[in-house]
Amino acid sequence: MRYFMDPTGLAIIGASQDFKTINGKILKYLLKHNYQGQIYPVNPKYQEIAGLACYASVEAIPEQVDLALIAVAAARVPGILKDCGTKGIKRAVIFSSGFAEIGGEGKKIQEDIIKVAQEFRMRLIGPNCLGILNTSTGLIASFSASMELDSIKTGPVALVSQSGAVGFMLFNLLQEAGVGVNFVVTTGNEADVTASEGLDYVVENPNTKVILTYLEGLRDGESFKRTAEKAAELGKPIIALKVGNSASGQKAAATHTAALTGSGAAYKSFFDKMGIIQAKDSDDVIDLAQAFVPGKLPEGARIGIVTMSGGVGILLADRCEEWGLQVPQLSQALQEEVSKVIPAFGCAQNPVDVTAQSLNQGEEFKKCLKILLASDELDMLIVAITMATGKLAEKIGQDIAEAALDTDKPLVVSWSVGQVAKPGFDVLIDAGIPLYHSPARAAKVMGALYQYANFKREWKTIIAEEINLDRQAKIQCALRESGKALSEHATKELLELYGLPVTKEYVTKSVEEAIEIAEKMGYPVVMKIDSPDILHKTEAGGVAVNISSAKHVEVKFNEIMEKARAYNPQAKVNGILIQEQVPSGVEAIIGLQRDPVLGTQIMFGLGGIFVEVLKDVVLKPTPLSREDAIEVLNEIKGAALLNGVRGRQAVDKKALVEILLGVSQLAVEAGEDLLSLDINPVTVLPQGQGAKILDGVLVSSRVKK
Repeated sequence: MRYFMDPTGLAIIGASQDFKTINGKILKYLLKHNYQGQIYPVNPKYQEIAGLACYASVEAIPEQVDLALIAVAAARVPGILKDCGTKGIKRAVIFSSGFAEIGGEGKKIQEDIIKVAQEFRMRLIGPNCLGILNTSTGLIASFSASMELDSIKTGPVALVSQSGAVGFMLFNLLQEAGVGVNFVVTTGNEADVTASEGLDYVVENPNTKVILTYLEGLRDGESFKRTAEKAAELGKPIIALKVGNSASGQKAAATHTAALTGSGAAYKSFFDKMGIIQAKDSDDVIDLAQAFVPGKLPEGARIGIVTMSGGVGILLADRCEEWGLQVPQLSQALQEEVSKVIPAFGCAQNPVDVTAQSLNQGEEFKKCLKILLASDELDMLIVAITMATGKLAEKIGQDIAEAALDTDKPLVVSWSVGQVAKPGFDVLIDAGIPLYHSPARAAKVMGALYQYANFKREWKTIIAEEINLDRQAKIQCALRESGKALSEHATKELLELYGLPVTKEYVTKSVEEAIEIAEKMGYPVVMKIDSPDILHKTEAGGVAVNISSAKHVEVKFNEIMEKARAYNPQAKVNGILIQEQVPSGVEAIIGLQRDPVLGTQIMFGLGGIFVEVLKDVVLKPTPLSREDAIEVLNEIKGAALLNGVRGRQAVDKKALVEILLGVSQLAVEAGEDLLSLDINPVTVLPQGQGAKILDGVLVSSRVKK
């Protein structure tokens, strides 16, 4: 990536004297923002452009070139890349569109440029991208109109976007908000270089402190995971705007970038695990970037609110608590200290109402802020200003900036007025103080800072238990040989390898054998069809419960077999399961689902209406730690049912934790051979009595043709 982001010289293929064209704009912006390397325009029409020698071909350039910038018709790109390869240019940014994103001939041309790049060991960004920036060196390799800015504010924020338009929209909004940017990488169709590679570069760069990314769908999940771990280890927050989470959104993403889009739930689960802050829209991205740039994180959840309006203070208190923050009442001693610097009719509790009058009282307002920031009773501070204009607004901005720059605690400002307060806004923006024009946005970013601070304190790489090679060989062999779903009994035999509490059961092939087993097991028993081709057994009439006699076994054996044959005449039937009947308890569902990009996720939820109607489930990437497993049980909305409510006993949560850990280890050892696992239901008995897996199905990813 260094050759892309810090080239000593670059060639603009098809450079133009007309600075209104795409190729003209690329040259215009490089000159405008003082690119520090050598620029080699290439176009046989001209001998010079803007005082620079122009070359008839790439081969005619006398010096070595690190980077080629290409914005010509798609059909011409393979030939131009060959010329670049012959010249020894190892990097190219392709702005042109008309490749895989349009399908058909475009897809074939994209395949051709990949072959050329491989032949010459060349790396490509694009095609169909809007370029890259390194603002510290003036590398403005883009034709985006955002570059019309007179000057670019540099800073510690890096931006990697799969969409050029969104990427440079965010860049422009960051500039307007006074947030400095060092790198922008837009990857377009990702014929070669991916967003994950761009992210890896900016995460490792010592000048980058905050990373923003717009993602439609990742191609290289493992690379992204490694980068996310690296960011977590370095304490560099990643703020992600992930789109394509809905059915219609996924369709649009595939059309726009020809990329694979994983499930929105899988991304959210992975982001939560890795401390990646998920933004909902462009405003969210900018708000969060402003909050994280100062590099100040709270040590706890206690937030102080300073306001000149009681109503705004209450509004902020409500919003802060929604984000998991605490708005503590100040101690008597601290209230007395604050009371000395605010008007007598103000309020020294929390929120602290300084009233509008205090803003006109010299240094008293600033003293109030400093007292609160110095106190060990608060971890962060929101300052809410309403109406103030002109010189007064400027003075308020200066007081807040001085207090904020003199503390390690996060401070943000909610200033809910229009441009009449611009003098104050300008002071805060210049000082890098996060400024928001609504209380809710200020509270939201404080919640995000607190959540990330917690993540940073608690994060550690989760290493799975040591792999049991014998067990791994058995499960992978079973999945590969199956090439589809395993029957319930075959699934449970594998679950038993992990010490999971499955029901006692036997597969029987005749009525006589079924009666013999039922008599030995003791009534009542459960009878089920056992077939890898009949997964929805109840729907097929393949389940009978409360079987209480030999005659009952005989009747149900024949009835279940007849219904199974009618339901699926081609089904492979192993026989009838005779299974112990487990006492009633709380039903849960546990599953695994392998996301094609992000790997295997474990799912937990309560059964019945909770999963079918309320969809009350939690996803976590595997492997799980014991802490993760406990957290899973507490995160579902129906968690209270596990603890016992309305006279019901608490269930055996320890048994559930052990099942979750066993399933997690199964996921690790099954690896890519596993597509999914459904354990439904798990009956969880009262505390101390364990749990039983009543049914389950493993599905192989190795589909046999």
